[in-house]
Amino acid sequence: MPQEENKKSDIQFITCPTCAGSGKAGKGSACKNCSGAGVIAIYEGRFFYSNLLLTAPAIKLRHLKKGLNLVLNLAAYIMGLIGLMALAYWVYAAGQSKAALEAFSFWRLKSPLILTFWISLLADMFVIYRLSQEEAARQKITKLKYGHKLKYNSPNNWSEFNKIKGKHKIEVSGGFSLSALKAVEQAFSLADYAKHGKVRPIHLFFNLLKDRGSAAIFSRLNVDSAELVAKLKNQLLAVEAVAEPTEISPEIKEIFFESYISALKSGQKKVEPIHFILPILARDKNLSELLYDMEIDHDKINNVIQWFVISERLVDNYRLYRKASRFKPANAMDRAYTAVATPILNHFAYDLTLAAKWGRLELCVGREAEVKAIFQALESGKNGVLLAGPLGVGKNMIIGQIARQMVEEDVPKMLKDKRLLELDISRLLSGASPAKAEERLLVIIDEVARAGNIVLYINDIENLMGITAGNEESLELSEVLVNAINRHNLVCLASVSQDNYVKYIENKPLGDVMAKVEVEEPDNNLAIQMIESKIGFYEAKFKVYFTYASIAKAVELSAKYIYDKYLPAKAVDILEEIAAKVSKDKGINSLVDVEDAAAIISQKTKIPLTKITEKESEVLLGLEEKIHSRMIGQEEAVKMVAASLRRARTELREQKRPIASFLFLGPTGVGKTELAKTVAEVYFGDEDYMVRIDMSEYQRQESLEKMIGSPDGVLGYLTEAVRKAPFSLILLDELEKAHPDILNLFLQVMDDGRLTDGQGRTINFTNCIIIATSNIGAVYIQDQIKAGVPLEQIKESLINDQLNKYLKPEFINRFDGVVVFKPLGMPEVESITKLMLNKVKRLLEAKGIGLKYDEAGIKKLASLGFDPKFGARPLRRLIQEKIENEIANKVLADGLKRRDTVIIGAEADVKVEKGRKL
Repeated sequence: MPQEENKKSDIQFITCPTCAGSGKAGKGSACKNCSGAGVIAIYEGRFFYSNLLLTAPAIKLRHLKKGLNLVLNLAAYIMGLIGLMALAYWVYAAGQSKAALEAFSFWRLKSPLILTFWISLLADMFVIYRLSQEEAARQKITKLKYGHKLKYNSPNNWSEFNKIKGKHKIEVSGGFSLSALKAVEQAFSLADYAKHGKVRPIHLFFNLLKDRGSAAIFSRLNVDSAELVAKLKNQLLAVEAVAEPTEISPEIKEIFFESYISALKSGQKKVEPIHFILPILARDKNLSELLYDMEIDHDKINNVIQWFVISERLVDNYRLYRKASRFKPANAMDRAYTAVATPILNHFAYDLTLAAKWGRLELCVGREAEVKAIFQALESGKNGVLLAGPLGVGKNMIIGQIARQMVEEDVPKMLKDKRLLELDISRLLSGASPAKAEERLLVIIDEVARAGNIVLYINDIENLMGITAGNEESLELSEVLVNAINRHNLVCLASVSQDNYVKYIENKPLGDVMAKVEVEEPDNNLAIQMIESKIGFYEAKFKVYFTYASIAKAVELSAKYIYDKYLPAKAVDILEEIAAKVSKDKGINSLVDVEDAAAIISQKTKIPLTKITEKESEVLLGLEEKIHSRMIGQEEAVKMVAASLRRARTELREQKRPIASFLFLGPTGVGKTELAKTVAEVYFGDEDYMVRIDMSEYQRQESLEKMIGSPDGVLGYLTEAVRKAPFSLILLDELEKAHPDILNLFLQVMDDGRLTDGQGRTINFTNCIIIATSNIGAVYIQDQIKAGVPLEQIKESLINDQLNKYLKPEFINRFDGVVVFKPLGMPEVESITKLMLNKVKRLLEAKGIGLKYDEAGIKKLASLGFDPKFGARPLRRLIQEKIENEIANKVLADGLKRRDTVIIGAEADVKVEKGRKL
């Protein structure tokens, strides 16, 4: 008979076609095809089903039985307490009398008090028996250990499924905790009371909110519980009532299976109410949309659930490993006490299995694939495995997880009953000549080989490379290790950063003899879960509390804006700083929110990431005015740049491209560079955030290395500047003079927002503004402006007839805007003169000296400092020579003092007006 199948994740669900998943046949009897199961699930070669009886009488009967058991236990407790009181009173009374010693022979039952004690003792034994029976009856979720996967295929029909027995078949409701079972029963009662006919996911979800653990999940997510309950009630009211007996829907059974398997995967002993949440949302799209409207999605819920699961694992860590490791020796011996002493190794190594036994290792989260890859490499015959990955991604935690599983004996046979020791390379090499270090390593290898129960771990194994005793015939330390691994004298695990693997180990004997397992940077969700295993430490240390949103924001922003470190390490560092700052600024027991995370990362990267304040909003809306406070004219250029900055700050731009990219065209001295400096100061806060590159220095193809660096360690000027300051303005001066290969680099930058440097690192340019300047068509622009041709027409002519002679069309099209700067007229030069003199005025005011100027003097300076060929550039030099130098001479000659005023006359001459004396 064909099966109706529905695959979700790695779990296979099979619904009985005869009863459509209800498990019932006509007149309420069990379906013969599926024996009442209705729906089953297959996972890891095991079959999961539910025979939980959910009817009003069955629920009442369970409650009645539970109540009777409680009464019996209470009565037995009371009887035991009475017996103890009777014994105490009898001892007291006998001690007060002068009776003979045999009066204490209470076993003779001469006293009613002694008889009461014996009866109560029987009651105590009855209680102990009942509790042991209840504990034995409670089904716990059994963890699937490594290599214990059952090799059974999916059943071809339900008759085959009915034949399967024993451990191959798991009844899931027996693994429900009391609170989970209570939530299920309440869901049935709700559906039955409302006459909805079937128990649906929303019935179960509504009752989950009554559970403290589930409610805490949404509390961590800052969900308004009253609003959520009100919306759920509206959805429940929309369900039509039917005149049919209430039964469990197939979706609910699938939820049971998925919840059980979720608890199994996470190593939980029981299915708790929180395990129902995600399976419910996967099957009720309306409920998912409801939560999405409250800014709650699948990832957020999953990460908070994992936070609770991880916290429980941390609390139980000590007790769990003490129980699991009670047969694991606390010294160098194995269980058979056959190991030999390893004094030299013990001196230079740290016992990770012993640390795992006492729960001293950090919890490893989400690295099951890497652990499995290590085991598979060892089982395939390799005696060495090398973990290669960036710094801070958790290579050492993976090794710690292997140590834990060695304690639990949840490892391949070749690792069972063994110790995992970490060799301290720095200690091995400290104070030793290469020959001495080689001797130490040889002795350690010999001790490992003789002991027979040791697995060696070497962190940063590249430190062994290049160290040799000095003779021509002598080997490097790494080659000594290679020889031992090749001879199968030891099993060795090691770690190395990805860069050092390529530089020192790849295509070398050490790289050939060890299987490589890559450890990649985790995605944001996995990084959040990894950090959740550490967050409790920082909450206790700094006495603050993290919301889930603050952790997620720290991970998101550090992943996006911090490029020289990797997750989860860089986010952990950020969170520690956040906790310290919040504790100091807000006080203990304060809540860390999203803005606290954004503020710290903004402070470190100089990128504005916090919410836009009212004051900042005013600045953004008035950017043109602010730019014009130090920039005269060029209205089109200023408007285009200001608009792009507003889009960037409100995140209304393509996130995979630079903030903005412009090509400024115009004659020399018209303000192209000055506008770039102004943008750097106004948007980034300082002109220092401008990376200025003179493209005339990159005219040769060989200069490419100067720009991006080389594999042998030479750092590129551009890539290194942006890597250190990712939030900056890049000014490409005289763009047309660069070699075409250099221009191709910027084609990629403006298209993809990233560039790979000479060391293979990806440099992010998405937080940069790129401004290129060029003098192409400068004479043409001047002539057309004099002829009264509109700027837009001049720009079109430049792009079509002038620029394509120097730049590729696809390169020109990558710019967000091509801006033509007009030649300056005398009114603009006079305004620029005032700006320059105002700078001098601010410098003098800091010394208590004033400055005034005559309008005629301004016109005189402007006429002297303006050159049609060079624009306003000679003006800067003129003011320096004619004004600033003269003021400096007067100060030195003691002719200019505090409270005096400098007067610039009609002929641009400098006079001093003496101030009043005090």
